[in-house]
Amino acid sequence: MPEVDLSAELSHLAGDVCRRVKVLAHIDPEALLFTLSRSRALGEHGLYARICPLRPWNGNNEVTRRQRGRLEIWRLPRLQHEGRDILYLINLLVPRFFRLSFREKLHTLLHELYHISPSFDGSLRRFPGRCHAHGRSRRRYDADVAVLVDDYLGQNIDPALFRVLEIEEEDWQKGTVRIVGLFSPLPRAKRVVSSWGVGQGEEIGSEKLTIVPSPRRLSSQIFPP
Repeated sequence: MPEVDLSAELSHLAGDVCRRVKVLAHIDPEALLFTLSRSRALGEHGLYARICPLRPWNGNNEVTRRQRGRLEIWRLPRLQHEGRDILYLINLLVPRFFRLSFREKLHTLLHELYHISPSFDGSLRRFPGRCHAHGRSRRRYDADVAVLVDDYLGQNIDPALFRVLEIEEEDWQKGTVRIVGLFSPLPRAKRVVSSWGVGQGEEIGSEKLTIVPSPRRLSSQIFPP
């Protein structure tokens, strides 16, 4: 039974995409990390992937807010994998991701990569107006991503990079392929300082460093661990 490291294979594919697609050339694949989460609902509808920026506040991992007269500092933990500082975590929901077609899987990957800020500082691309994540229209955003997909597919790509997109849920459920990957809780900002004024801060937490462990197996319902 062949074993596929989904996190590693998608990282390799993303690296090739960023080298070939000009709009994504600012992305350093070494600062990206692909992780897996288990999707529970049946069917094709729902979330397939999500991107988590780890320096979302103009390239910073902490922000100061005023809450009911108090000044609070909220901070995201730093994330490392194999000694690399990670700026963006891209989380895939499987097996729902496997239910997509080849092109839909590639579109999902580029959709998340296109969210990355052109400054590549750990924040996200922001569009003018209220809908800063996708711009005036989600449909227009996806149309722009479709152009990037066509650009990439029109080049001479090593077919081996596409094997990860050819995996279907049935392959995994029947044991034709064994899936392994990285699992890490989505980082969440925590309040680390709360104060009524300057010099009166209450230290609630400290800087944390999260080390993502080695890949582990994703078991199917038919083939438990």
